[in-house]
Amino acid sequence: MVPRAVRRLLLTASLLLAATVAAEDRPRPARPDEVALFKAAMQNSRQDTEHWAYTETATQHVSKGRQRGDTVFRFDPSKPYGDQFTPLLIEGKPPTERQLKDYRKRGERRGERVARAAEAAKNPAFVPPPATLRIGGSRVTPDLEHPLVAREEEGRITFEVPVTSKRKDIPVDKFQVLITVNRATRLPENVMLRIRESFRVKLIAKIKEGEASMDFKVVDPQFAPVLAAMTGDFSASVLFIPVNGNFTRTRTEWKRVKSYDERLQVKIGPLQLLDF
Repeated sequence: MVPRAVRRLLLTASLLLAATVAAEDRPRPARPDEVALFKAAMQNSRQDTEHWAYTETATQHVSKGRQRGDTVFRFDPSKPYGDQFTPLLIEGKPPTERQLKDYRKRGERRGERVARAAEAAKNPAFVPPPATLRIGGSRVTPDLEHPLVAREEEGRITFEVPVTSKRKDIPVDKFQVLITVNRATRLPENVMLRIRESFRVKLIAKIKEGEASMDFKVVDPQFAPVLAAMTGDFSASVLFIPVNGNFTRTRTEWKRVKSYDERLQVKIGPLQLLDF
């Protein structure tokens, strides 16, 4: 049997160790040079969607309901807007006429957004919109002035970024946003969204756990990195029925192209996070 005095000593040592580890894991405010690095990386993360064609493959698995096959489409901004999204497979099957029309409408709506952005950019007082993340279909704004340093490793630094939203139905305090930046290139390598604690959505669903990750890659060193992969998993309950799932979206076959209408002087779009 371990003597009582030894047990007390071990308990005290373990508590001190736990407190030390917790202190080390606690994010700290970023220094001025680190804030500058973070801002540069966010600026460099802006996606040049007008000049990259790619093929996207999406896979989703949910514990309840019918399992679905892959959805694959080709995006090419050099084509007329109605033809920019070309579905190849929809849930593992060839697209129907109705689905082809839906993707055509998607391209036309994109053309309308590009035209509005081009018109706004003609204003001498135009200021590019701030970088935003998209959660559940709603935009939230990262606080670029007050990032925290969550983790440091050789050549990389991971920031924990506070986010705000004008909408009260977005529980921003329930989410943790982590952005990993390469110190040398000043480019983002990964964006991670985690759920800190469970919350309800429209009273019928409760999101319990989950995370989503975005990975960036450099296709051509002359240009900013592209968003190459998105993955995630979640645990929820809908009408008290537990539901678990995961998803992946990968973009491959990258090709640098001229936009459909190079006359449109469009500001590069802000960073967006996959709906979660």
